[in-house]
Amino acid sequence: MNVLITFVLSLFIITACGSESNSRISAIRTTDNAAVSSRTLSLTSLNTAEQYQAFSKESGGLVPNGRSVKFLIDLRKGAQTYFINANFSDRCAVIGGTDCSKYHYNFAREQLRISDSIDTFNQSTYFTLNKRFAAGTVSTYTLKDRGEVYAIQLYPQDFAKEENILSIVAAVKAAMPLASSKFVFVPTGNQQSVVQVTEKLKALAIDVLTLDDILGSSSYIPMHPGEAWGYLRLFPKDQEEILPTDIVVFDELPLDLTVVAGVITKAFQDSNSHINLKSKERNTPNMVLRDASIDNVLLAPWVDQPVHLKVSKSGWTIEATTDEVIQNKAKVRLAKPWIGIKWTASKTLLSYAEMCPGRTSRCLTLGTVYGSKAANLGFLKEVFKDRKVPESETLSYDPVPKGFGVPLKFYKDFIDLPANAQIKTKLDAFIAQEKSGLMSVADRGRLSLELRNLFLNAEVPAANLARILGQMKKVDANIVKWKIRSSANAEDIENFDGAGLHDSYSSKLSTADNATHSCQLVLDDDAVAGEVTKMKVKPKTVACAIKGVYASLWNRRAIDERSFARLDHATVAMGLSILPSYDTESPVVANSVVVTRVINSPDILGYALSIQKDNNTVTNPTPGTWSELTIAAVGGEGETPSLTTLRFAKPTPTSDVLKESVLPAVTTLQMAALSRKIEEAYCRAKPGYYRQNCSKVSSDSEKPKALDLEMKYLQNGEFVIKQVREFSGR
Repeated sequence: MNVLITFVLSLFIITACGSESNSRISAIRTTDNAAVSSRTLSLTSLNTAEQYQAFSKESGGLVPNGRSVKFLIDLRKGAQTYFINANFSDRCAVIGGTDCSKYHYNFAREQLRISDSIDTFNQSTYFTLNKRFAAGTVSTYTLKDRGEVYAIQLYPQDFAKEENILSIVAAVKAAMPLASSKFVFVPTGNQQSVVQVTEKLKALAIDVLTLDDILGSSSYIPMHPGEAWGYLRLFPKDQEEILPTDIVVFDELPLDLTVVAGVITKAFQDSNSHINLKSKERNTPNMVLRDASIDNVLLAPWVDQPVHLKVSKSGWTIEATTDEVIQNKAKVRLAKPWIGIKWTASKTLLSYAEMCPGRTSRCLTLGTVYGSKAANLGFLKEVFKDRKVPESETLSYDPVPKGFGVPLKFYKDFIDLPANAQIKTKLDAFIAQEKSGLMSVADRGRLSLELRNLFLNAEVPAANLARILGQMKKVDANIVKWKIRSSANAEDIENFDGAGLHDSYSSKLSTADNATHSCQLVLDDDAVAGEVTKMKVKPKTVACAIKGVYASLWNRRAIDERSFARLDHATVAMGLSILPSYDTESPVVANSVVVTRVINSPDILGYALSIQKDNNTVTNPTPGTWSELTIAAVGGEGETPSLTTLRFAKPTPTSDVLKESVLPAVTTLQMAALSRKIEEAYCRAKPGYYRQNCSKVSSDSEKPKALDLEMKYLQNGEFVIKQVREFSGR
């Protein structure tokens, strides 16, 4: 597919299917009774809801919970509106194939016989106020306070504003004389201002809603479509009792969630949260239902009953099933052989700068030695040696933290240490029982906790600990605060990112171990009530932090995920990614997650950026908080992204929702530019990641995989890139 074509027409792409008959070139000028078939390429008006339904498909836009129809307005002589049939099935006469209904540019070539190049069409449609064409979509949303609305939307990078937008919206509405229908305009780019024409829009009975308004008023938001068979559990009080055969309804987004059949939350979800990323990785349905309650007439009859849940972009259904069906579905999911994870024994400690000098591809193979988290930091070190960033000034600093990787072999040494023989015995017995499939939920939770406590009170091999402490001084003898992060061989690997499964802990070189070398996990000082995932080790020594990370390999959530993916527990090992505390140089002013595709929105080319104020977490948000969600919409090679903020951040449970973005636009754009540099380098270094020209990878929504990055922004104006991993969800 031509990426430039994809760029121009990306916002609300709706794929059509093909046939071999001739194209209907002439637009049909419709009447109320005009027949609409899949052989009709376009209409000059949509006079009934039935015609809209026939022309539309499920939306792949920024809020994918309705249907969409693309429109093109020819402004060269007057303002002729064309609605494009998303379900067109004839062969295109001019361009061949069926893509004349898939992209605005192709439609213009087919319907209007234009001879413009893609760049010329681009400039005259999107990147000017003096337009020859106007292009966008009409999408439907069902809102709590308005019912169904028809939302007129433009491409996020469209320069249109004020009178420009007024004329486009007026033309579209005039061509859709639907009785009793409500129309709104929804800006999709931050530059699409309508402040000066708001009253004129109201005179046309057209309100202006933001994307945040749409999200906030939508009772239903599909996060990951799919089907599930399980038992409906409404607002469970004890997550330890949740089973893989449960479909769980939560009031707030859970901080930690074991494997389940499906998820429904009353609270808004960030598309980049661990819960949504896990649902996509597991391919289990996930949805937001704002009016979920014990009195909800669609949920109440099914509480604790066997049900079949269907989640789609256009709606959801729940119906009865049987215990037998649920058990059979669960057996099918687990009827796969256990997969062993190979790793390489090495005793070499390597700084990130030493891992792959001159060879980024080598670092991407070192996950078998150090775990992928540490190896990928080595990759990032090499990527940013030149400090150059697309569409940005050359960096004056290194955004990749210094530090080093501790190999997986050190974990094996820990397990095999004679003083830790009890761990090895218990671990072998636990793994055998877990793989038998006969372990009860209660036993798994109890034995997992026993194992972690044994780890915390075990001994770190003295020689290995001395080498780690020596390497810390070698990296920087002046640093006292260090972060000990997980780098397991069962995270950040092919088709299993393992996000949020393991724990990381801070340590201080000045803190001494107690006489028995015992350690405890206690709530972190800034954890809120019930935030059980935010823990610290006590005492805060390097040895305790190492043991805490090693113990987290046997968190219940990690065990459940590995069993679900059929990863052989007997072959897992934990490496370490060791680096200075992130706020060593300067306080953290923003925390962020970037996914190099727009999740849930296949029609949008760009990156999804979740940004939270200060050092508040994005991936596992504290109940009552959420991060800003901004889309950096990208186009072709060299095009500067535009920003669309879907939702502003709520930093703490007691704070108000922010009224502006966490970071200035120029800083947010630099975050997107850093991500683009990383993805293009990853593409070149990793065979099979993307099989086309790597300069096009950032502007292809159909790429098979994306990257999931975590960054921090410091008060001194510097970014720190925490990690990068592959993400296979969409």
